[in-house]
Amino acid sequence: MVHYRATGAGPAVVLLHDSPRSSRLHMPLMKLLASRFSVFALDTPGYGNSDPLPFANPTIPNFAEALGATLDAMGLAQAPIYATHTSAKIALALAVRGGRMPQLVLDGLSIPDQPADDAFITAYMRPFAPEPTGAWLAAEWSRTRDMLRWFPWFAVDAGHRIPMEPPSPEWLEDYGIDLFSAGPHYADAYTAAMRWSPLEDLLAVQVPTLVGARSDDVLYPHLDKVPTDRNPALSIQRLGADRTDWAEWIASTLEGCAKGERQPGAGAAEGSRGYLDLDHRQLHWTRHSGPGHQRPLVILSAPSTLEAHHWASVMAPSRAVLVPDLPGFGDSDPLPDNAADADAIADALAALIADGAGAGCDVMALGLASPIAARLSARRPDLVASLVIWGAPALSSQDPALAPAIAFDPLAGSHLHQFWHMLRDGAVQWPWHDARPSAARDAAIPDADDLHRALTGLLNQRTNYGQAIAAAMAANQPDDWQRVEVPAVVAVGNDPAMATSASLIALLAQATAFMVPQDPVRVPEALNRALEEAGRNAKLKAKT
Repeated sequence: MVHYRATGAGPAVVLLHDSPRSSRLHMPLMKLLASRFSVFALDTPGYGNSDPLPFANPTIPNFAEALGATLDAMGLAQAPIYATHTSAKIALALAVRGGRMPQLVLDGLSIPDQPADDAFITAYMRPFAPEPTGAWLAAEWSRTRDMLRWFPWFAVDAGHRIPMEPPSPEWLEDYGIDLFSAGPHYADAYTAAMRWSPLEDLLAVQVPTLVGARSDDVLYPHLDKVPTDRNPALSIQRLGADRTDWAEWIASTLEGCAKGERQPGAGAAEGSRGYLDLDHRQLHWTRHSGPGHQRPLVILSAPSTLEAHHWASVMAPSRAVLVPDLPGFGDSDPLPDNAADADAIADALAALIADGAGAGCDVMALGLASPIAARLSARRPDLVASLVIWGAPALSSQDPALAPAIAFDPLAGSHLHQFWHMLRDGAVQWPWHDARPSAARDAAIPDADDLHRALTGLLNQRTNYGQAIAAAMAANQPDDWQRVEVPAVVAVGNDPAMATSASLIALLAQATAFMVPQDPVRVPEALNRALEEAGRNAKLKAKT
C-alpha cells in the first residue's frame, strides 16, 4: 500500500521526496503549488506511511517499477514529476523503463564517479535497531542532527560540513518524524540510490529532463556531470540558495508541461490500512483479518494504539479486528479545539464502524479509552452489539499527568525519551506515571518494535496526542455510564486499571463481570464465550 498527500486544483503534478523523508517534506511546497495544480505527493515504499517493498535489498529499478504501478493505479502516469535526491534516481529509472510522464524535474541528482563501496554504505546505513530501554533514542537523535550538518554524517569535521543554514525547529521535528517513521526501512531506498549510477539512464532517457540544484545542496557540483552534450533531452538549471526563487522555479517549470487532468485509474485496493473521510478530516484505521463467523471486534486504546494492536494480535485468530487511531493520534487528524469532546469522537467512530465493520460489531475498550466507548455505545446502540471494558479511569477523576504537554527538544531529543517511557511504563503500571508497588500491572515491557510504532504515532501528533484522553476524562461521570444500554462485559482482575470495575458494573444497565483467567492463553476463548453469553441474555431480556 502506498500513502500520498493531495491538494489543489488544476493539471496534475507529482512530487517525490528524498531519503529518509516522506511526502511530509513537500507540505509547504504543496501549499504554494495548490493554486495552479492538483498536487500529489507520494511516500516512497518503506517511508512515511507506505508499506516497504516485499523483499530484501531492493534496487532503484525495483522502486521505479513500484512507482510506475502506483502512478498507473492513481491515473497519474502522464503527469509531470518533480523528484529530489533519492527519488530523482527512481523517477529517472522509471522514465527510461516505460514511464509516460511529459517532463522530469530532478532536483539534486547524485552522479558519482563510482558507486559507494560496501564499507561506506555499511557505516552510513547503520542499522536502525530499537531496544526496550530506550537507550537507542539518544544515538538516533544524534544521527538525525548530524545528517543535516555533515556528509557523510559520521565524518564530523570541518571538511565534511554541509554549507547550508541550520533548519528551523519545525523542519527538524518533521525530519525526525520521517526518520523514525521509516525506522528499519530508512536505508532501503537510500542504499539503493548509493549503489546506483544514473549515468546510463541519463544517456538513454528520451523524456525531457531538467536537472537542477540549489547552490547550498551537497549535490550542486554534480550538475557539471550531466551529459547534456550527449543527450538533447537533458538540460540543467543552477539555482541560488533562496527558497522563494527555488519554489517559483519548480512551479514555472511544471506549469510549462502540466496540461492534462488526472486520468481515471484503477483506484485504491482494499487493504489492511486506510482512511475514512470525515468533514475535511480523516480517521486512520488498521484491519486485522480473522474468521468471518464471529462478529467483528473494534478495539480502542489511548493515548496510543500500542495496547489495541497487542489485543488485536490476541483476538484476530478468532475474529476480524478493526483498530482506529483515535483523533489526534498517529495518522488520524485531530478534531477542532471547540469540538474535541466525547460526542464528536464517538460520532467519528460510529461512521468508521458503519463503513468498515457494519452494525452489530463488538467494541473492546482498554483503560483510558473506555469512557469514549461508553459514549459510542450510548449514542449508537444500533451499531454496538456488546461492549467490553478492560480497565477504566476512576469515576469523575481528573489527572493532568496522564497526557502532559511535551515540548520538542531540538538539542537533546528529550521529547523522544518522554514519549518512550510513557509508553513503556504504561504497560507495567497504572496510571503510567505511578511507580508505587500498588500500581504494578502483571505485564511485561512491550516488544521494542511495537513501542517504536507507537512512538512514531505520538511524534506525528505531539501537540494533539492527549485530545482523546481529555475528552474521555470529561465523559467519565456516573451518569455517562448509566446511559449505556447495550450488553457490557466488564473485566475483573488484579490489574489496578480494573479497580473501578465493580462501580461500573453497578452503573451499567446490562453488565456481566468477566473474571480474567490467570492463564493468558485462555483469555480469547473465554472472552468470546462471555460476549456470546451477554448477547443471548440481552435477547432473552428483550423478549420478556
